[in-house]
Amino acid sequence: MSRRGRQSRVPLEERLRVVLGLLSGELSVSEAARRHGVTNQTVANWRNRFLEAGKAGSENTLPGPSTNGTSAERRLRSENDQLKLALAEAMVQLRIWQKGAEYAETVPSKTSKPCRPGDIASSPR
Repeated sequence: MSRRGRQSRVPLEERLRVVLGLLSGELSVSEAARRHGVTNQTVANWRNRFLEAGKAGSENTLPGPSTNGTSAERRLRSENDQLKLALAEAMVQLRIWQKGAEYAETVPSKTSKPCRPGDIASSPR
């Protein structure tokens, strides 16, 4: 029976041991393939996928909005952005109100009665 027909499924932990053995020089590709009943190409594929994943995992990029994550991470990022914007808007509004409070006594409100020259002197303060 050919190796291809066996369809033996090697567990992930064992594949990791094989790849680490290959990288450390303890095993050759053909020896690992023979021990686990798979082809040399299969073992080479394990090694290549391991190296590519390690390369992708060690890239020095900062996570940001374009980074794909779980749906919960994306939702939290979106909520965080919305909260930052709301806080910034509230801070601007607060500063406007504080500045406006400095001039509140000098500018009559729309609901106040029009002032007459004699009213100012008689108003209690």
